[in-house]
Amino acid sequence: MTLTLDTSLDDEGIMGLPRTESIVHGANSAITHLPAVVAMAGIQRGFLLSTPSLEKNGHLAKVQTALGAAWCGSYAGSTAHNQMPSVLEAVAQVRAAKADGLIVLGGSSAVDMAKSVAMILAEGDDLEALRIRYSPEAGPTIPVLAQPKLPQIVIPTTLSGSEYTFAMAITDPALGEKLMFADAKLIPKAVFHDPVFCLDTPDRLWVGTGMKIFADCLEMLMSQKAKTMTNMYAREGLRVLFHNLPLSIDPKASQEQRLRARQNLHHGAYLAMSMAFNASLGLVAGIRHQVGAAYNVPHGEASTLALPHVMRWNRNVDSAEAALADAAQTLGLGGTSQAQQADAMIGAVERMMETMGLPKSLSAVGVPQTALQGIAEHVVGDMSVANNPRKINTAEDVMDVLNQAY
Repeated sequence: MTLTLDTSLDDEGIMGLPRTESIVHGANSAITHLPAVVAMAGIQRGFLLSTPSLEKNGHLAKVQTALGAAWCGSYAGSTAHNQMPSVLEAVAQVRAAKADGLIVLGGSSAVDMAKSVAMILAEGDDLEALRIRYSPEAGPTIPVLAQPKLPQIVIPTTLSGSEYTFAMAITDPALGEKLMFADAKLIPKAVFHDPVFCLDTPDRLWVGTGMKIFADCLEMLMSQKAKTMTNMYAREGLRVLFHNLPLSIDPKASQEQRLRARQNLHHGAYLAMSMAFNASLGLVAGIRHQVGAAYNVPHGEASTLALPHVMRWNRNVDSAEAALADAAQTLGLGGTSQAQQADAMIGAVERMMETMGLPKSLSAVGVPQTALQGIAEHVVGDMSVANNPRKINTAEDVMDVLNQAY
């Protein structure tokens, strides 16, 4: 197999390196090593943030016990898409507990809640002044969030990869929109790749978030900001996800095989998201943010159902088709021409959706057709689309994809 070389990429410039200080991996590592990691982070009063389901199944209690004397309180009210009311409630509880650090158990919504809490405690609650603004004409406006933030330690239970990024979102239910924020000081200090805490994650949620990371890898390759080094991370992420995601939910696999696959998938999420800010994502990310905010569709499912349509829409740009061909070569999908290889990559995504039982259309997840125009208008203002390979100028550009995905 011969991979396409990145000879056309302009690699002169500055690369930001991942800022996660440590990754602790292995079955039950979160129980064994959490006290030491908390101490290394300088946390003496750790506040635990999580979800109702993880409180109900007992995982939250296990983490609280592991924290021992460093635990000062818990809030298990994280909501899907990090809704503003639950964020403000968590802020009040963390402030009252006089916490000096946050420990997070959960998926992207819980991770975003922790980032949100850390940001608001440091910067205040004027979210309109703190949020990122973007338009195709003016580009992005990113406020400087200069204050130091509470340290965070994350035990992820899905594959969102949010724990490796400096960006996060808060959903404003009154607007039906996700407000985006960014600050490198919001990146958690330590992350646990503990597959034991992921075995109870529902399969549909698990594979949906895995496909979200798969989409992120493809968008990194297609991005206008793609670089040789980010492509290396994205390709390896694709390989890890492609081979381990089906195995991680295979009922015929042993528990040891599924544990190993889930740990590998956490490694794959790191490969994608720790370098994504250097390459940027694209239209899939913009669609998932705004579909999720408006209709509570999980990010993984919104990413997956949008992905093949975004791939087809983008491939009109030669660099995007070349990137899809590169991805197909990486996965050994076959095809002799660039067009055939791009077709093979799109076909592979659709087969993965079918095999893992993920929804294929916006209508299947309850989004009414009358909502598409409003979603498209929010997507145009989402900074994620700034470096999509095919320029997005108006809501009608996004409507081309949403209509196909409907």
